[in-house]
Amino acid sequence: MKRNDFWSPYVAGAGLGLTLLATFTIVGWGLGASSAFSLLTGVGMSKLSPEYAQSLEYFSQYLNVKAPLMNWVLFEIIGLFFGALAAAHIGGNFKFKLDKGANMGNGTRLFTAFGGGILIGFASRLARGCTSGVALSGGAQLAVSGWIFVISMFIGGFIVAALFRMLWS
Repeated sequence: MKRNDFWSPYVAGAGLGLTLLATFTIVGWGLGASSAFSLLTGVGMSKLSPEYAQSLEYFSQYLNVKAPLMNWVLFEIIGLFFGALAAAHIGGNFKFKLDKGANMGNGTRLFTAFGGGILIGFASRLARGCTSGVALSGGAQLAVSGWIFVISMFIGGFIVAALFRMLWS
């Protein structure tokens, strides 16, 4: 594969669909990622203050198991990272760089990237799932909430993209 050759979106979509089907069949539920970060936060909090972590209903749900770090979603995230890294290397697309608009400074780009990441992380837990959990897994189950999420995500994306477009010109 030569540099910047990307997979067909149809092949990638079919692969994602088969992966989702496999997780439903093998594991018993669909894809998701945001709970891994809540799990790690809960485990970290329990190391610093076990009583406080157990007193919080949200985090205690991750801690009331025999081996919380053996949760399959952590392995999913690790596999996602290494799979993406391998695909970028194989495709000749791996490169350390900071994508930003011509008039955007590095500090602004890092601030918007980390700020957006924090906001989407918070929102994903507030929505009880991230894009893969609510949209893919919920949509595959024909859950109304999954479809409402996808529609809202696209509308919100168009609005925010229009507001931030000036930073990328």
